[in-house]
Amino acid sequence: MLNPAFDVVETTGDVPASVSLALTIDPSRFRGNEEYEISAANGGAILRAAGEQALLFSVFDFLERQGMIFGIDGTTAPLDHPPALQLPPQGQPWTASPSFAVRGLLPWPDFLNCISVYNEEDFKAYFAAMMRMRFNMFGMHVYTQNDPGPLAESYLSFDFAGSGHRASLEDSTGTSWGYLPQRTSTFKMGAAEFFDMETFGADATRLAADTWEIADRTTAMMRAAFQFAGELGIRTGIGFEPYQNPAEIMRALPPEALSHPGGFIESNTARDLLERRLADLLERYPMVDYVWLWQDEGANWESREKKVPLSVTPFAQAHAFLQRHAPGKRLVLAGWGGVIQHFESLHQRLPEDIIFSALSDSLGWDPIHEAFGKLGSRERWPIPWLEDDPSMWFPQFRASRFQTDMRHANDLGCQGVLGIHWRHRIVDPTATYLARASWNLELTAPDHYRKFCATQAAGARAEELARLFDDCDRNHAISSTFLGSYDKSGFANRVELAGDYSEAFDYANNEPGLTVLATQRKTAERFRQLASRGASPLERERIGYFSGFVGVMVPYCDAYESAHQLDAILKHAVELRLAGKEDEARSQVLERGVPLWLAMAPLVRQTMLEFQAILATRNDLGQLVSMQNKFVRIALERLRLSLKEFLRELPPEMDRAYAAAISPEGANPPRLFLPTRPSLLGPGESLRIFINVSGKPRDELVKLFTRCQDTETWNSSDAAHAGRNVYTAQLGPFAAEDSAIDYYASVPGKSQTYCDPPQAPINFYTVNILG
Repeated sequence: MLNPAFDVVETTGDVPASVSLALTIDPSRFRGNEEYEISAANGGAILRAAGEQALLFSVFDFLERQGMIFGIDGTTAPLDHPPALQLPPQGQPWTASPSFAVRGLLPWPDFLNCISVYNEEDFKAYFAAMMRMRFNMFGMHVYTQNDPGPLAESYLSFDFAGSGHRASLEDSTGTSWGYLPQRTSTFKMGAAEFFDMETFGADATRLAADTWEIADRTTAMMRAAFQFAGELGIRTGIGFEPYQNPAEIMRALPPEALSHPGGFIESNTARDLLERRLADLLERYPMVDYVWLWQDEGANWESREKKVPLSVTPFAQAHAFLQRHAPGKRLVLAGWGGVIQHFESLHQRLPEDIIFSALSDSLGWDPIHEAFGKLGSRERWPIPWLEDDPSMWFPQFRASRFQTDMRHANDLGCQGVLGIHWRHRIVDPTATYLARASWNLELTAPDHYRKFCATQAAGARAEELARLFDDCDRNHAISSTFLGSYDKSGFANRVELAGDYSEAFDYANNEPGLTVLATQRKTAERFRQLASRGASPLERERIGYFSGFVGVMVPYCDAYESAHQLDAILKHAVELRLAGKEDEARSQVLERGVPLWLAMAPLVRQTMLEFQAILATRNDLGQLVSMQNKFVRIALERLRLSLKEFLRELPPEMDRAYAAAISPEGANPPRLFLPTRPSLLGPGESLRIFINVSGKPRDELVKLFTRCQDTETWNSSDAAHAGRNVYTAQLGPFAAEDSAIDYYASVPGKSQTYCDPPQAPINFYTVNILG
């Protein structure tokens, strides 16, 4: 991947300046295999490392010290270019040793805004980003139950007792997690134009003919992804909940096993089933390094009210199976926060080479549990939350939470820390803290925000943006799942305003914290004003992305409050109707309910248009599908029908308000964006990229431009029309000697050319060619 030594020449402005950077591997100077140092030498620097991967990390560290930020969404450079190359003082080298041997991410597949909708190009972009973040571990939980739970995910599909089972990845035709099937062409407010087909999701599902082909396509995609991760030095793991099995498999089991006095998990059939599942996992993904077994999710929440037993049997059986058939792979015992109450007992009864891991309790708002410090020399990895799913459509700034959790994990002797997440660009302010603090636990959240925001804003605006991030993080300047207090059992008190695991717009059971709404409105205006002052299109887009996410919260929460009040009126009307007072019920709905719906409808439109204006990633597109399904549908369709139950015919002003709310006219400003931007390719390899053109500037060709780095000539190719306002282009193939390729996409508009990145070709994306 890297040559042992080479020179880098820096040129600034019109005045050439040569700085020599020597790269060398010298294992004898270091104790750990990921350690390195950067020292001054002859006006330049020597990057010296224990091994090839450590040398690669030293390069990324050096670039970070020049102001670069490496995030899940890719690499961003500071908008204010540093006046000179930052070098270590003579005789005072920068030394680096990771605070945690295991550092990485646990993306959670289930919703439409996460890896469930990824294709090959998305995983390649994701793992390349992980490498640059100096992460070395990727973990993955797979849901494998159905009826009444979510449909089993096709990452791990298996046969047992003569039966297979239904499995898929979540897409816009699904019914798991509160979704109802929708054609994307039925999306309101012009949202349909962002999708090329009637189904949004991974190609593994939307292009497959049946359950079996879905499983085959999913396996092929993940094999390639895991293989690519391994080539980049990233270890991988995947696993499931042994207590949860597909309904079809359960129906195939013998009744004698299901009636075992110790429970099914203690039966001989359960052992055979577990071993079949483990064998299937190893057959599908022989390259993974870790096999994860999870306590089931339901047991975690039940354990808050009563003691829920956790048998040691499946974990002991899995360990023995791996010892016999895959001794090079490690078993990870994991669960939600509730599994921690079993750690002491399991630690005494299970082999010590089993790794213990757990998500932080209360969706990450409870601290890292003290039980992690009572496991002797056993390896353990706490998993704090980069974001939580009850606020899945909101921005979440949690670097201060990670600062506390990571320092505590270190004090408890934990060898690893992973971050659970669904989305990427919007969580990068926290994900990049996890990456950087994994090497420097002295890093504070405010200092990190300043560093991050220097890549999003220029001049004094960077500091202002960092203060906004910190206010949202530590001062509750926007709505959050965590209410800032704890219940009598010590668990964080929560509100769930955008829970993508259910219908999300759950106005009947939740209400926004009214005290924070005024502060949130002021915070959103501060973001908006800051974005409007951006000095360039690139700066306005970068600040505007976060500003737009915060801006979405204002009309959304206002609509939520209106729906909450309307629900109370509807419930009262139901009571009146049951009492035979239908006229009074109708009067209540007409006089009090209709005005609330009329106030809510334009707020729904405002929410969606604010969000559609900042769409930038595949994860964002998935969130758009969720919001159409669980917000627009419920607010504008279901609640309208609820009112009609009492009114017989809706007032004309409601019909007019509905038509105005869903209209595509003027919904999307003209622009172009690349949802996924690959940054690594092998020689001779090519990847498809999608190009979204909203607002359809005019009927012109969408083009992809590429050039070999450090050359002046751009080569153009026409993108193919995939459907509606979506296009595709092939990035590659390129030869190894090309080294690095710059690229951007553009389309002519009526008065300007729209491109991604903004101001291309001054700005451009880069894909490195692996040699």
